[in-house]
Amino acid sequence: MATDLTPRYDRALDRAVQLARESQAELVAVHVMDAADQSGSMFDRRERSWRRVPDPAERMRWRSQRDLAEAFEGIRVIAAQGDPAEQLVAHARSEACDLIVTGAASAESMSRILFGSTVNCVAREVEQPILVVHDRAFRPYREIVVATDFSDASIAGLQTAWDLFPQAAFTLFHAYDIPSAALADARQDGRALLAMQEDMMAKVRADDRLDARLRGKVSVVADFGALIGSTAKRLVEALEGDLLIVRHPADA
Repeated sequence: MATDLTPRYDRALDRAVQLARESQAELVAVHVMDAADQSGSMFDRRERSWRRVPDPAERMRWRSQRDLAEAFEGIRVIAAQGDPAEQLVAHARSEACDLIVTGAASAESMSRILFGSTVNCVAREVEQPILVVHDRAFRPYREIVVATDFSDASIAGLQTAWDLFPQAAFTLFHAYDIPSAALADARQDGRALLAMQEDMMAKVRADDRLDARLRGKVSVVADFGALIGSTAKRLVEALEGDLLIVRHPADA
């Protein structure tokens, strides 16, 4: 769990606690401060006093214990200083974690935050999936939509999501890219869309890249649309729910 100790990360922390309990996993909370933005006193190891700012590890443990009460006992806290992306990548590797959880960094453009900053840099370097949390963690995940173009990358994303959340219902969504001028006519032709969905369902049932149990569980939805610019960036800006980012291995 990557956190900056601000309230906007509370939802991600709650979800990380829920997932750790559900899977009986250890939760490691990592707080990284950029050395360029912090004064040296933050890592001053001299004796503390009421006048002095506590070091990050002390502050993080205090905040986590206050916010989580009895759930805090299952959390290991790490405070580090340096480049946030480099530190998060290093700790994700050294801890051999299965999942990285983070919150929405700001209410402003999420595409700028995720695809031009720390999370983007981390996603390019680690093999672990990254869960970006927007919603409150009221319950375990029940329904998950996976975008697909039937490439190896998208199939790997579906398999990874199912490995993490096997109790959920899965919907595989595929958008057919057609010229915008023909979009209205295509959507009016319900028979064509139904035939496409049936064809997709047959492909999923016969796709040996997927776990056999998953093949019999997933449903399929298809629709027509036009792809403009970065689909991933547009999804991030539009989605209100949590988002799982799965990096396809470079050697695949």
